Amino acid sequence: MLHSSHIADDHGSTLKRLYAARETVARLVVEDSIYAPIFTRLEAEIAAEEAKRDPVARARAIAQIAMA
Repeated sequence: MLHSSHIADDHGSTLKRLYAARETVARLVVEDSIYAPIFTRLEAEIAAEEAKRDPVARARAIAQIAMA
């Protein structure tokens, strides 16, 4: 069974990886817009991870995806 501290660590680790990937892809998008869809996907993944912490933010993320 996972303890909440393990879940929080996994969540933080996931966000750190996503932030790093977004930073890298942002640089690529500046050089070539072909990478824009990847950047957009990373933004959505970050929003989803961040929303796991807050039910109101989670609702916003769901509503945003539904409107897309």
